[in-house]
Amino acid sequence: MRFPLLLFLLPACGARLVEFPQTDGGMPDTAKADVASADGVIPDARNSDVANTDVGILDAANRDSASFDAGAIDIRISEPGNRDLGEIDAPIGDARIVDAPVLDAAKIDAINIEAQNIEVGSIDGAGPAIVIELGRATPFAIAASAGVTNTITAPMTHINGNVVLTATPACNGVPADNAGGFGLCYNKAPTISGTVITDTYPDTTTAIAIKNDLNAAFLSITPLAGPPAVGSSAGGTTLAAPTTLGNVTGTALVLGDNWFTPGIYTSGTSILITDDLTLDGQGDPNAVFVFQSASTLTTADGAPGTHTRILLTNGTKASNVWWQVASSATLGSYSEFQGNILAAQNITMKTGSTACGRSMAGAWVGDDGAFVFDSNVVSVPGNGCPL
Repeated sequence: MRFPLLLFLLPACGARLVEFPQTDGGMPDTAKADVASADGVIPDARNSDVANTDVGILDAANRDSASFDAGAIDIRISEPGNRDLGEIDAPIGDARIVDAPVLDAAKIDAINIEAQNIEVGSIDGAGPAIVIELGRATPFAIAASAGVTNTITAPMTHINGNVVLTATPACNGVPADNAGGFGLCYNKAPTISGTVITDTYPDTTTAIAIKNDLNAAFLSITPLAGPPAVGSSAGGTTLAAPTTLGNVTGTALVLGDNWFTPGIYTSGTSILITDDLTLDGQGDPNAVFVFQSASTLTTADGAPGTHTRILLTNGTKASNVWWQVASSATLGSYSEFQGNILAAQNITMKTGSTACGRSMAGAWVGDDGAFVFDSNVVSVPGNGCPL
């Protein structure tokens, strides 16, 4: 807006007001002239936020055309001190913070599952949890309540893990040495990477405490109807009788025959395993398998080249496989066995058979759980064999 210049002239013969138009007197308004940048065309071009964009943090001069949030005008933490021209905060776009990485589906009780504290069936309402707690029995490779028998067949039987002998702490009828070993055992003692615990070594309470924890673990995976007693497991998929699992190497996988996915499986009779049996964890390293036998567990005899094998695939771990046996278990010659055996009575390992897993004879009450060896290897998962 232009204002006229008022010049007051006071001549001697009377006062008169004269108005002259402003001509800029040789100093045209080049600094502030609105001619080249009239307000109606480019408002305040001289003060447009070329160097200081984000007036009002609206990003009007930087429309984020490459990463525009479709209706959310830069509500992505644009700060006046962080010029959006070089720091548009695009990596923090709303679409990628939808909490997907924190969805429970990827962390449903799987991360906190331990070998000695395994929860089965606790995946968001899939049924009551079965908690398998070996407690103080966790580091033990074998347990026996009626002593150990071993024969000399090269190579000598070897045990990777501790041993607990209760009620009858003897090897081949000879008392254990009461110093952490098998004793003389008629010169047929197994070698061991661990310690032999008895009713009197290292004290009179440790062995019975271990046995009590073993009894509790046995009942936790025993069906409600038993046998040999009423357990706390609700059971699972029923296996047809007579229960024979496995098939010849190379045979097509058949669910419920030679191929099993995680779960609980119940046999109302004995379980016999022949040739290959595949346990498929389906990519879950914490997948759990429980097999319940109302009577015996047996694997077929074989030879060094052809024998019964339990194959663990797609994340399955021996420490997460459980065999609950209401009477006795027998591993046939040269069998490759995987998983923890909790047998109410005896466990016999024939010539050359191996076991990756805890093998507990006499896991139930009573003192009739003998362990018989013949050139075998038994290992606690993680000690002599994979987890």
